[in-house]
Amino acid sequence: MEPPVTGPVAASATIPAHLTEAGFATPPIRHRNLPRVTPDRAVEHATVLACCLNIAGDHSKVPLKLWQRQDGQDVRVREHPATYLLNVESSEGIPAKVARFAAVYAYALRGNGYLYAPRNAAGELTALQIVEHNTVSLLKSGAARYYEFEDLGGVRRRVPSRSMAHLRYMAADGWSGRSPLTVAAQSMGIAMAAQDAAARTAAGGSARGVV
Repeated sequence: MEPPVTGPVAASATIPAHLTEAGFATPPIRHRNLPRVTPDRAVEHATVLACCLNIAGDHSKVPLKLWQRQDGQDVRVREHPATYLLNVESSEGIPAKVARFAAVYAYALRGNGYLYAPRNAAGELTALQIVEHNTVSLLKSGAARYYEFEDLGGVRRRVPSRSMAHLRYMAADGWSGRSPLTVAAQSMGIAMAAQDAAARTAAGGSARGVV
């Protein structure tokens, strides 16, 4: 029986002092004349796109090995579902590299990347499924967290945190990631404004004076 849960977790308005000192600062106030910075809008900037592609590409092509601590020694585990899912095929018809690329790309751009990790009756992993970021809601029940999302089959699910691989950036509360672009919104807005101005000039839309 599922425990009662509340609505989606809202971002905390106040960040604890010790996190602020460690670099978890609130985003600067956006200048009203700068473009609004969102991941979908910012990725149109070639530098942002190149950074996300490089980070996701490098992480997705590196072979991953699984290790287990036994009697104080690190022992490589070869016969484990996670080894196959992370390196060969993450789910039916989807290569592991594609799933890892999708999760890390979303993480780099949006601050959150998700892979649904269902298990069988024995508790073993059976897949690592790509999850669309815009279908995910983070719910809470006391200290526990649950993810509500739509899987690849279009089924709406609610699962505990152990069933979701969640990459999160600068999660001040430990759970809710923030986009690097939102954190550096003002600097990104300046870059986007410069690109917009260059585009208008290239299109012949800049103002011209007549003497």
